[in-house]
Amino acid sequence: MTITTLFLFLFSFLIHRPGIFAFPQNPDVSALFAFKQSCLSDPGSSLASWNPTTDPCNDTWKGVTCRNGHVDRLILEGLSLVCHVGPLTDLPYLSVLSLKNNSFTGPVIGLDLAMWRPHLKLLYLSHNQFTGPFPHAILALRHLRRLDLAVNRLSGLIPPQIGNLLPNLFTLRLENNHFSGEIPTSIAKMAYLSDLNLSYNWLEGKIPPRLFSFPQSSFLGNHELCGDPLQHNCSNRNFTSDPAVVSRRERNKWVGIVVIAAALAGLVVILVLTVVAVLCFKKKRKKGQLGNVNQGTTKKVQETETGEVMVFFEGCEEFTMEELMRGSAEMLGRGVVGTTYRVVMEGRGGDKGVVVKRVRRERRKEEEATERKVLEQMGGWRHPNVAGLRAYYSSADELLLVFDFVHNGSLYDILHRNRGPGRIPISWSTRLKLALDAARGLAYLHGESKSNNISHQHLTSSNILVDSNFNALISDFSLLTLTSQPLLYSPQSSDVYNFGVVLLEILTGRTTEDGMVDLPKWVQTVVREEWTSEVFDVELWGCKDVEDEMVALLQIAMLCASKEPKDQPKMTVVCKMIEEIRDRGSRSRSSRSSQSPSLTFESSPCLSEDTPTLTSS
Repeated sequence: MTITTLFLFLFSFLIHRPGIFAFPQNPDVSALFAFKQSCLSDPGSSLASWNPTTDPCNDTWKGVTCRNGHVDRLILEGLSLVCHVGPLTDLPYLSVLSLKNNSFTGPVIGLDLAMWRPHLKLLYLSHNQFTGPFPHAILALRHLRRLDLAVNRLSGLIPPQIGNLLPNLFTLRLENNHFSGEIPTSIAKMAYLSDLNLSYNWLEGKIPPRLFSFPQSSFLGNHELCGDPLQHNCSNRNFTSDPAVVSRRERNKWVGIVVIAAALAGLVVILVLTVVAVLCFKKKRKKGQLGNVNQGTTKKVQETETGEVMVFFEGCEEFTMEELMRGSAEMLGRGVVGTTYRVVMEGRGGDKGVVVKRVRRERRKEEEATERKVLEQMGGWRHPNVAGLRAYYSSADELLLVFDFVHNGSLYDILHRNRGPGRIPISWSTRLKLALDAARGLAYLHGESKSNNISHQHLTSSNILVDSNFNALISDFSLLTLTSQPLLYSPQSSDVYNFGVVLLEILTGRTTEDGMVDLPKWVQTVVREEWTSEVFDVELWGCKDVEDEMVALLQIAMLCASKEPKDQPKMTVVCKMIEEIRDRGSRSRSSRSSQSPSLTFESSPCLSEDTPTLTSS
């Protein structure tokens, strides 16, 4: 056999051997296979597809998703696996790990999570049987956004510094464990926290005040926990076991209550008699006069020539129906509620005028009381970010609603009108202020209507007005309930979703009228799970110094626009989130300004509060 023949034989043999001359193995394979080897139980053979001779990024490995050739997501949920988590800590590019609803056991306290620090954002380990104290290594995961350790057997204290070390968490779920001690006050420093559940542990003490906005369900099952929103009063936490002392205290308490009640009853009788006397005197003095029938200081009622009434709320200058009808009217538009006019009455309010919404409907007699109750509630709303109802006229077939005229129109006009050459860009600081104003107005209205849970029902950027000082005002709140055919019940969560869409308009400069039915879905498509500047309005592309703030507001917008109401934050929480963005940005700019005294931020159209914007005439 010649040397040439021997060489060809050996080459043919080697090239057909599996694994010889193969491409280098994916470095993540060893960690994944070590995890598979550690499993004591895999009843469904769920990891059978994990073949170490193949590439997890090119083949179908169950639960594995890659990005740029590295394992980015590992989702193994509800598989009844009994494995050791340790090998997974060698996946340096992991951003999402979910091992929910399995049978993992043992402590997590000894794990070294250093390789997860640069990328891990979502960690779900709930519904397993992990034991031991809170894994402190998690506190070093500075990019973590969601942490779910619920329904395990973890015990000990919740780390006091958790809020300081994980300030960007959206989700913190520790329910159904054995955690004890007090709730760390640092949790209140988590500006973006919207999903908190500490229920059914052994926690004690007073709930930190800044957590009052979370529902009772977040704290239930902790019998030694007290304060809002629970019904347990912290002032009555000390009790004595001596029956004699208890009996004596109870007797003395009831004696005191009886004495106080008697004194109060006497005082009430005196006050009632005084009020009756005053009312009788006023009625006698004003008998025969038209209108100006005072209902306290909140409203005045004026009778028209046709026998109908006009109601004026506090702060509204009175006028007659005849003056209103004679005024110069300009139609501003038609909407789902009715037609809107700007009316300037001669000799009243200069050329500013008022806004009148004309709602045509057929009101039945039995609906009068309900309508009057709704209108009086609206007339009582007073907030700097709410367009308050000033007066109304109601008849059987027509309803006129009077509001203050706002010069700059709507947020929609500010963001989308006159796009193109010559347009003055809207600065980032102005956009952030308008977002915060609108959030505050909506949070106020949700709070005021909490007893009957009414909602806006049609929140858009067109229903957010902008005054001459660039303050945003929520308008048309719940007006659809006054039309002839009100919409079906709409929960306040629909307002939160729509507010998220409004935030996306502020950030992207796009509208739902741009041929995109679903603006949140479009943003998710562009972002591709990594926040990029491509999604932002072209007017903001030069604002590199505030890109972190824009990304933070984008995250809030997507959180609000969650399809599931349980995943949405309350508007009070949204306000806190946006305030934190504003405050953090202000601190950052102040710091940079002090370090570079020669640089004035007023020169930057992205940062200055004095940036030229659309202004009132």
